Amino acid sequence: MLTRVRDKGQITIPSSIREALHISKDSVLSVAKVGDSIILTSKKSLFESVSGKFSKQAQKDSISLKSLLKDLKEIRKQ
Repeated sequence: MLTRVRDKGQITIPSSIREALHISKDSVLSVAKVGDSIILTSKKSLFESVSGKFSKQAQKDSISLKSLLKDLKEIRKQ
């Protein structure tokens, strides 16, 4: 399969590959140079990973969005 590199270094990943690997518009990919090759791998963004952990812990500790926003407002006043 061939693809063309565009003006800003952009490439198109064929739809069959995107579908098979569940790559969508906002997916984050890791890029590595190995010898004369380029390897792209799917990778969750750091935000997704951290926000997922935070959400689980907030639920476990019964912390609501309302209480977080209230605390944030108080902190900003200081």
